[in-house]
Amino acid sequence: MFRKNEFLNIDCTDEVPMHWVRANQSGILVSIIVSVLTASPWVLTIPLFVQLCGRFFGVRKNAFVRLIAPMLPPSLKTESRVLLRFNNLLAIIFLVCILGSYSLGMIISAYVFTAMLTTAVVLALSGFCLGCFMYFQWKQFRARQRAAEL
Repeated sequence: MFRKNEFLNIDCTDEVPMHWVRANQSGILVSIIVSVLTASPWVLTIPLFVQLCGRFFGVRKNAFVRLIAPMLPPSLKTESRVLLRFNNLLAIIFLVCILGSYSLGMIISAYVFTAMLTTAVVLALSGFCLGCFMYFQWKQFRARQRAAEL
């Protein structure tokens, strides 16, 4: 039906294939699991670095996408690049908060941030994008503010 390369070399401007999105989410989740199982929070520097590379150089430079996406079934569904950038920013913020909390000895805070990131990733892999919901609520809030100013 479709050739494998059709899905790996999609040249889209506003949309990102869902199997790329799932690959990134899976990479974050695996990193969290390894971090918890090994009791080594510094493992989370890996997804932080990957997310920062994706943020500054584009989704094609995301190591999780490059490594995991070829193993996932290709998808014709896509996700908005704007939403992905917002979700990427949330992941970066959570990861910085986790690592910062650990480095400052605030272990309970680190656990809370880890639970929040894990929840968001698991929900996203299950089909509910918490970041997308937050983005929508933010846009609604801003629209109401602008309407009140008029």
